[in-house]
Amino acid sequence: MITQEELIMKSAFSRLDELFGDTLQILDHMKVDSEYQEKLDHIIKVLKEQKLKVGELSNYIDDKMITASSTMKSNLFELNKIVLQLEEGLLEDYKKSTENDIDQYEALPLEKQQEQEESYHNKIDYLSAVKIRDNIKEMQEIINSLEK
Repeated sequence: MITQEELIMKSAFSRLDELFGDTLQILDHMKVDSEYQEKLDHIIKVLKEQKLKVGELSNYIDDKMITASSTMKSNLFELNKIVLQLEEGLLEDYKKSTENDIDQYEALPLEKQQEQEESYHNKIDYLSAVKIRDNIKEMQEIINSLEK
C-alpha cells in the first residue's frame, strides 16, 4: 500500500517532470539572435540533464535523495541566473524594437502587433524567458518541499 508521503512525492516528481517538459518545449520554440544562442543552448542542455535526474531522484530515499536534490537545486539556481541574464537582454531588444515604448506597442490590437514582426518576435522571446524563469522557480519550490 502506498503511504501518503509516497503519494505526495510521486505527485511532486510528476509535476517536476511536467515542468521540465513544458520548459524544454518553450525553449525549442524560441528563435533568439546569435548573441543569445549560446546561453539558450546551455539552458536547454542543463534542463535536459536535470529532467533525466528527476527520474533517478524518484528512486532515491533519505540521504541519497537529499544529496541528489541538493545538486539539482544548485544546478537550477545557476540556471536561473543565466535565464535572468537572457531575460534582461531580450527585454532590452524588445524595448529597442518598440522604440522604448512597450506599453504603447502592447496597447495595439494583436494583428497590428504581429505586423511589426521584429517587435512581436522580441515580445514572444522575452515572455518565453519570463515563463522559463517562473517554471524554474516552481521546480525549486517543489524540490524544497521534498527535502522537508
